[in-house]
Order: sequence, then structure tokens, then C-alpha cells
Amino acid sequence: MATIRTKEELVDKIGQDHVWRLREISELKSLIEEPTISDLRKRVLCRSGIALLYAHWEGFVKKTGTYFLEYVASQRHNISELRSNFVTLLVRGKIDKASESNKYSAFDEVTRYIIDNQSTRAKIPTKNVVETQSNLSTSVLKEIMWCLGLSYEFYEPKEKLIDLKLVGRRNHVAHGEAIEIESADFVEMVDEVLGLMNTFKNLLENSCITESYKAA
Repeated sequence: MATIRTKEELVDKIGQDHVWRLREISELKSLIEEPTISDLRKRVLCRSGIALLYAHWEGFVKKTGTYFLEYVASQRHNISELRSNFVTLLVRGKIDKASESNKYSAFDEVTRYIIDNQSTRAKIPTKNVVETQSNLSTSVLKEIMWCLGLSYEFYEPKEKLIDLKLVGRRNHVAHGEAIEIESADFVEMVDEVLGLMNTFKNLLENSCITESYKAA
């Protein structure tokens, strides 16, 4: 896979991933709203649709969040030029190693590394950082947002919707439990999930364009 090096490339990659998900979700919504579809089929479609909505929400965050991380990593910034969350990502392995020894001297190696390498190019890890844990609850989302240096405040009013109506009901469906979702409820969820995805898209693009990932 080619490295994402420019703002235009990142915005394009995010847009491509967004548009196919939007089309698939919109197609399912149109099918459920079709008046000739029987109530039984609508119930089945709504149940499976919740699982699909969640899959697109999780997939979009994981895929585009990783694209953003790859972009920041490719900018060849020095450690001193980046926000602290990115510095934490690149010394995570050293911190884990120091934790195993349980010695202050081991942690000092982490401190010395940061102090001595301020002018060194930051080698930000991009694999397994945007980890949704196959259960993108708000607690997991909050951690991902921190790793990417994005504000979580836009999702705070939506926490119950994400945890209960989206993740919770998706888990019920995935476990084969009897849970009924009305057509009107599903259509409302479509709009909500598209809003969640659009917010994430805007946050990534704004951070890229304004370079807010850089240290103030």
C-alpha cells in the first residue's frame, strides 16, 4: 500500500472509504422504507441492519483513523514538533519494557530518550494503534480519539446512543438474542450513525488541514 504523504491524498482516502459505506447504508435504508416489503422482512432487515450499521461505524473509525496516523508518520516531523500523544505512542514500547523491570532507572531511560532525541525524526507506529477491540464502545472510542489527538467532546452527547442503541443492540443481534427493532427506529439510527461517521471524518480532515497534530 502506498504511503499517504499529502493532505490531498489523505482527504481522498478518507472520502473514498466514506462514500462506499454511505451508499451501502443508504441502499439498505431505502429497502426498509419500501412500502411493498412485508413487515416480517422489515424486521429481519432492521435486525441485520443494526449489525451492518455498527460494522460500518467500527470499520470507518479503524480504517480512516489509521490513514490519518500513517499521514502524520509520513510528515517526517521531529519529536519536538509533535503533540505529546504522538510522542507517547512512539515510546510506548520503551515504557512497557521499563514497567516489566519495575525500576526507576529503567523509566529514566524513557525520559532520557525523549530529552536526548527532541531533534530526531519521530517514528510513529501505525499498526494496532487504532484498535477497536471489535466492540467500539465510547470508552474505546475515547482512547482512540486521544491517540489521534482529536477532541472527544463532540461524542459526549451521543454516549448513550453509541453504547446502548448501537453497540448494545448489535451485540444482542450478534449473539442471536431476540430483540426487535422497528423500522422508524432503524431509520433514525441510520441518520445518527451517518452523523457519527461524518463527525469523525471532519475531525480527521480538519486536523490534517490545520496541522493541529503538531505541538503548539
